[in-house]
Parts: sequence; structure tokens; C-alpha cells
Amino acid sequence: MARDIEAIRTKYNGVIFRSRLEAQWAVFWDELGVKWEYEPQTFKFSDGKQYIPDFWIVDLALWVEIKPNSKIAHEEEAKSKCSQLAYETGDLVYLDQGGFAWPISEDWAYSNAFVAGGAEVYSVLFFYITEPVQGDFIYHSENHYWATCRECGKLGIAKPLREGYSINYIFSCECYTHHLSLDSNSEILMEAYDKALRYWS
Repeated sequence: MARDIEAIRTKYNGVIFRSRLEAQWAVFWDELGVKWEYEPQTFKFSDGKQYIPDFWIVDLALWVEIKPNSKIAHEEEAKSKCSQLAYETGDLVYLDQGGFAWPISEDWAYSNAFVAGGAEVYSVLFFYITEPVQGDFIYHSENHYWATCRECGKLGIAKPLREGYSINYIFSCECYTHHLSLDSNSEILMEAYDKALRYWS
């Protein structure tokens, strides 16, 4: 995808989104019963710069920034804004390159089925950490995916560790399955991806 690709302003559920991609994510979360808010707040950082994150995911207490491809998501400006937002608010911040992706095999290869042009999957989770020795800092972890609780079906975010194992980072439920891996291929998740992709087709 080109760097200067034109975004298609899209209306969904009474909201005017700056891009079709952002609207597709809203459809995805709606299908999963996740409450979201679009550009609800403008932040003014200590360096004077302003930033409006794309989404606040209420159920996950999570800011989400959507970029149309991995090239843009990799740019220092995108990562810097997300990192600074996490630092100045103490909130979790999720940077996504825009393509829907999930592990599909034992070696945790990622599906590009929902990524235009088979683009590289890219996501980063930023979170604030307080260390008695090192002091406060922002930790960032790459290559996460959306997944659902195996007990109640609510949405969360996980990350592959090695073959057959993953770590759960974010939950929207209190089920005992916090100690198990979230399901990245659940039927309700696949239906939400499908609905988001076909909504305007």
C-alpha cells in the first residue's frame, strides 16, 4: 500500500470516521459486544504537541491507534506518540498496522488473509511500568493478536511466546481461563472479522 493512499471517510453507527479501515474496526468491536469511543479526547503533551488517539476501548481500558500499513506503523512518529500517551496517562496503548491477523498454525505463522496486499502484520502494546531501581518507563511489546476468552467469549489481547504457548496481556472478563491461552480462532471472532470486512461490500 502506498504511503499517501487516500482514506475514505465512512459513516457507521452515527459516527463519521476518517477512514473506512477505522470504521471496519468499529464494526469488529460491535460484533463482539465491546464498547468503543472514537477520538474521544485530545491530549496535549508536555512538549506542546497534541495527539488524538483513534479509539478508547472502554471494556479493555485501552487506547488504540490504527495505521493503514506496517510501514506507517513502524515510523518513529507513530511509535513516539503512542509511547508518550502511555507515559503521560498511565494507560495501555495499542498500535495496530490495520490488518486483521491471528496465529493460524503450530509455529505461530500469521494469516495475511485480511491484510490488503498480504502486508506484514505489525502491532505494539505500550504500557507504563514503575521499577523501584530503574524508575518509571514505558515497556513495549510487539506482535500481539486479538483473541477471546474460552469460557465467556469476551475479547482480549494475547501474544505468542513459542510453539504452542502464548501470554495473555489484556482481558475484558474475570474468568478462570486467564490462566489458559485466549482463543485466537474462535467462531465469534472469525464472524466479527468477516462482518467487518463485508460490511461495505
